[in-house]
Amino acid sequence: MFLFQCETTFEADPALVWKIWTDVAAWPQWDPSREIAQLDGDLVAGSSGWAKRRGALGGSFTITAVTPGRRWVAESPIPSGKLIFDHSVEPLADGRVRVSKSADAEGGFVVLLRVMLAARMCRDTADSLAALEQEVGLQQSCR
Repeated sequence: MFLFQCETTFEADPALVWKIWTDVAAWPQWDPSREIAQLDGDLVAGSSGWAKRRGALGGSFTITAVTPGRRWVAESPIPSGKLIFDHSVEPLADGRVRVSKSADAEGGFVVLLRVMLAARMCRDTADSLAALEQEVGLQQSCR
């Protein structure tokens, strides 16, 4: 069941966006919703990690698909199911980039997730994407 999709478009080098967004250990440095994040190994299908949102419990995730520079998918187990997060970086013709993140859920608690958590997850994701844009801008100006 589709929970949400958030996207933003801004001026940036897509390779830099990818580099920052896929540096899992650095998420807490710029993402206001992340307290802890780690990835055990490289960002490749089969790698696992753990992340904790501020004010919430942490959880594990597994990278299930990667198209380098463009897209990665991560799955997190939930009781009787899983959450699926799809992240994409799309270069646009005018020196801009479209960045999006969506979440789907499968399993027995999907309706409960949609009612109780989807709106907060969407707000946190919108805040994260805004922070990503800011971090990319800072790093572009420091080159």
